[in-house]
Amino acid sequence: METGLAFAGGGIPGCAAVGVLKALKEAGIKVTHIAGTSSGAMAAALYAYGYEPGDLEKLVPTLSRRYLDIDYKAVLLRALFLQPKLKGWLKGNRFRHLIQTLTHEDSLSALQIPCGIVATDLNKGTPVVFTQSPISDFAYETEASIADAVRASFAIPFLFKPALHKGAALIDGGVTVNCPVRICRALGANRVIAVDPISPIADIPSSSYGTYKLIHKIIYLNLKLQMESELKFADYVIQPQTDFVGGFEFKKAVQCIEAGYHSTMKNIDEIKARLSVCP
Repeated sequence: METGLAFAGGGIPGCAAVGVLKALKEAGIKVTHIAGTSSGAMAAALYAYGYEPGDLEKLVPTLSRRYLDIDYKAVLLRALFLQPKLKGWLKGNRFRHLIQTLTHEDSLSALQIPCGIVATDLNKGTPVVFTQSPISDFAYETEASIADAVRASFAIPFLFKPALHKGAALIDGGVTVNCPVRICRALGANRVIAVDPISPIADIPSSSYGTYKLIHKIIYLNLKLQMESELKFADYVIQPQTDFVGGFEFKKAVQCIEAGYHSTMKNIDEIKARLSVCP
């Protein structure tokens, strides 16, 4: 049985992907193709590189705000009107270095299963898929390091600086394809499980939200609406249930892993049945 996984982005809620991987492994479901956007791209890339769910489960709690490297110089110059615009508050170098270290500076060709890492071409407004082999229906890039591909995928507009690749400015893949189900199919998967931890959070009532939660609520609502059409192409959609988790609430990362695991195991019989009847 060939099974593809499509991981949605969305910051820390995306850590639910690790719990899903853990549950599927315990259930004996082999993942043969994988695609991810933003935080989902990080999980997809590391799994495709060869990391086991248990390895990723140990990695996630080590993530913290220390990886958010503010570009103080650029912020100061902009505040003093010495440069015309601020391309992003964060450099993104620390997260890139983390992936670079974990993947030993390897290129996309080192990925062990077909993998799609999704970014967005800022000028064209279209998705770009970093992958190790050519695919149809989508613009793709096969010549890049795994770290550079993931760095481009999580370049959230206004927050992270765009990533430059072959003269193109690339930003977060979630701008165009936040849950890459069709991209996973383009990689060769004929069965695709989508992992969407964002929609359940977007549906939580927001009457008492402060500014922080309100901003994330708006972002999640937009991602939910964008994903609705994409999720229709999935054979099964896992939507881990958590309370409200902000995009950078690192302390809730383990909670998201657990939610991904329990949501998958709770529905594992239905997942197996759905996969078995797919053509």
